[in-house]
Amino acid sequence: MTHIITIETHNDSDFAQIKGFAQRLGLNFKESHSEGNDLEAQQEAAFKKFVGSWQGEETAEELEKMIYSARNDQPRDIEL
Repeated sequence: MTHIITIETHNDSDFAQIKGFAQRLGLNFKESHSEGNDLEAQQEAAFKKFVGSWQGEETAEELEKMIYSARNDQPRDIEL
């Protein structure tokens, strides 16, 4: 069974100590290094990809009006 722990360090000294501890225990480990802003940039890019965008000639107010006018808020009879 494999267990994975992610430890984020903010300086080289802490990283070296954690790495040395893993080596002394004879554990397999993988290193990855990134800048703090890199993670934020990745999260922002993922958010923008998920959300998407709209390109059109309509203004925000016109889109809002179209959405509200397309709604069907009439009461309806539903039998359960």
